Amino acid sequence: MPGTGPVLIVGGNMYLGHLVRELLSTGHRLRRVLDTEPVRPMYDGEDLMCGDLASLPLLVDACHGVEAVVDVSKLDTNRVASESVPRSAETVANIWEAARIAGVKRVVTVLSNGVVGFYRRSAMLDHLSSPRPDSPIGLIGAMTESMASLYAFKYGIRAMCIRMGDCCERPRDERMLSTWLSPGDFERLIWTGLTADYLNEIVYGVSANADRWWDNANARRLGYRPLDNSSRFASDLRGLRSANSIENAFQGGKGAADQFAGDVRRIP
Repeated sequence: MPGTGPVLIVGGNMYLGHLVRELLSTGHRLRRVLDTEPVRPMYDGEDLMCGDLASLPLLVDACHGVEAVVDVSKLDTNRVASESVPRSAETVANIWEAARIAGVKRVVTVLSNGVVGFYRRSAMLDHLSSPRPDSPIGLIGAMTESMASLYAFKYGIRAMCIRMGDCCERPRDERMLSTWLSPGDFERLIWTGLTADYLNEIVYGVSANADRWWDNANARRLGYRPLDNSSRFASDLRGLRSANSIENAFQGGKGAADQFAGDVRRIP
């Protein structure tokens, strides 16, 4: 696999961070890995950093000398749960500003599908579907998509926002038949984000599932070719769903149901 130039991976201790590090373990002059806690070494040649992901000076330092950033930290549910919304907004803003200051050419950022979590499961979404966040982590996704648009159009940073499904070895319930993303397909999508020709794009992190809520034609247009499909698990998982009616009504599932106090009949 040819190199894409130096890459910064934000959230390198996370499962998805490990997958990105695996993907980029050969063919790159520099792989800098950043997280809030000390980063465990995995591959030779990694430059390991840790610190406050809301710190602009730290992020600028981390971005210096890299051509691209892959940020999976926006899926860190423990960190998001411990932060206030203003603090989260600062974290979102500073990675883009650091990229601008340091002259980064491209940012690929991974977001919770909670960014569109309050759409009905009967809806088919695509890259033009507006955010409808269902939770704080979904709100962070909506903020990130707006920042990506600003920094792409105003400053020329190539920006890809991935509305992530559930990345794991196999789906665990009926909902995941629609949202499942295999680890291999995740790596293929990240590679597309690092190599395709675009300015500002939204795509979905999902395999080629027969059950689907998301039209991922935009990702395919950019070169993404998923190889996996949740259908082979369907016979074991069909009917395995939550007893919570709010969870079952909306694409966000648990994210939409948590603390829900609205009128479900008024949500189109």
